[in-house]
Amino acid sequence: MTPNTLKLCMGCMNPLPEGEDKCRHCGYQKGMPHSLTYLAPGTVLKERYLIGKVLEKNSEGATYISFDQAEDKKVLIREFMPEQIAERNESNQSVRPKTRYERQYKTALSDFVELSRQLLALERTNGMVPVLDRFVDNETVYVVYRYIYTLNLSSFLQRNGGELTWSQAKKMFLPLLNTLSQLHKKGIIHRGISPETILVDQDNKLWLSGFCIADARTDGSDVGAELFDGYAAPEQYSLNHWQGTWTDVYGIAAVLYRTLTGTRPGDGNSRRISDDLCPANELNRKIPPNISDAIFAAMSVSSEKRTQSIDAFMGILLEEGDSHTAVFESSKVNLEVKKKQKKQKKVRVAIWAMLVTFLILLGLMFWFLKAGGFLDKEENSRPSQSISFPDDLASGVNSLIPADGVPDFVGMNADIVKGDSTYTGRFEFKVEEDFYEEYPKGTIYRQEPERGTPMPNKGQVTLYVSKGPDVIAVPPLEGLSLVDATKVLGENELPYEVIPTTDSQAEPGKVFRTNPAKGEEISRKSGRKVYLYIKDEGAASSASNSPSSEIHKGPSVGVKRGNDSDDDE
Repeated sequence: MTPNTLKLCMGCMNPLPEGEDKCRHCGYQKGMPHSLTYLAPGTVLKERYLIGKVLEKNSEGATYISFDQAEDKKVLIREFMPEQIAERNESNQSVRPKTRYERQYKTALSDFVELSRQLLALERTNGMVPVLDRFVDNETVYVVYRYIYTLNLSSFLQRNGGELTWSQAKKMFLPLLNTLSQLHKKGIIHRGISPETILVDQDNKLWLSGFCIADARTDGSDVGAELFDGYAAPEQYSLNHWQGTWTDVYGIAAVLYRTLTGTRPGDGNSRRISDDLCPANELNRKIPPNISDAIFAAMSVSSEKRTQSIDAFMGILLEEGDSHTAVFESSKVNLEVKKKQKKQKKVRVAIWAMLVTFLILLGLMFWFLKAGGFLDKEENSRPSQSISFPDDLASGVNSLIPADGVPDFVGMNADIVKGDSTYTGRFEFKVEEDFYEEYPKGTIYRQEPERGTPMPNKGQVTLYVSKGPDVIAVPPLEGLSLVDATKVLGENELPYEVIPTTDSQAEPGKVFRTNPAKGEEISRKSGRKVYLYIKDEGAASSASNSPSSEIHKGPSVGVKRGNDSDDDE
């Protein structure tokens, strides 16, 4: 039964007694003012979801307390509404990009769609607020989350004396660390871990919330960023630094620091200039030294020197006593994880092979039935009972275009387009890649034919995909192993050459310096090499035994014999 919207409080979705306008639970009163940037309380989306007040908002959009009238339960609904680059049409509530921000809007929307797809595709991951649905309305995208009765970790700590002991925190945080590890294996990086986005339920179980696109967690982006001071990693304060699993390692370690000491660590941006982070056990002597050391290593300002993965961080945290073998043990943990992943991969391959065989047989059976006239024409032409999300997205966000016309792919992520059955069922794609300053790597910057061009099914569309800007800054490579350094250069399509050095200050097996130096701009089209100086002991044999074809798909590795002053190119 569809509830009467007047009988539900728009502040908490609890029932209102007959004749009362003010909620006894949350104090919300009917008719309270709201921002015109966001949906008015009482709005109904998809003839199903009743929208209440905004609970929180950031540069990516807003989260509303809502009610699922079909399931008769509270939910949370996230609306893509990046107000820095978008605006709402007050006449019909639709969301549209601001003038001159069309490209940025489409790119951010594509990222939001991809993130929601990843979250919805997850099996029920213990410790992550589940995604229940996603849909298009008002020419934007909405994601429906399960409503869980919780309070954030910040409030929980305030109610419990400001801090916890390690034995208390250990029981709460280890399941959450496992959740993060699972997300990372699926390629999902959170980037916003903080006491505000970690929730605590009535059983003291932790839940991870607050997922956002990368641009909303990176300072200087067109979308604008929401960064949590003290918990955002230093690399999130710049567009020129790499982010990855180590970014979340920093965030969760900083939350543990706050949980165990009662003190918020200094913000990552300031620490890049002057790092005065105090070890946790100097603020609270009850914290075991190995736990303090693990947190300190996981909060290194240098992303290269920081603990790189959640599995490694857990391995060090679980190391007992003062044996100083945590790093060694964590590598064993990683080895076991890799063995387990390899075994799981073999199982998945076998399952997929069985599934593909089944689908082929099913397709053959369908063909025979159709050829023999056994399929009822009316049944065969009956429309699907549910509209797939990509179709809905195409009609709502990608603009209404003729059924046989070419969509507007410019500004979309090429991998998403090529992996969307809605498009691959209609078109053959040819991809041309080139360096392009104005569009991020992997984004389509031009297409042939243009949007709206009539085209029969399986016509060819050429997608011109950006490889990122031609001129980039040489990434920080000092202190990395040869394999890691060449991997970074390969990902950036920068050719390189290894030069042994006899400098006494150089650490064996690690890059001592580069030419051009870190941060110096270099054109990738020019073919100019980056010279890697590595201590002479074993450097030549290491390089010659590790050709680039085994390390990455990119330029070949060379070894140049010479001394440290040989900088000629």
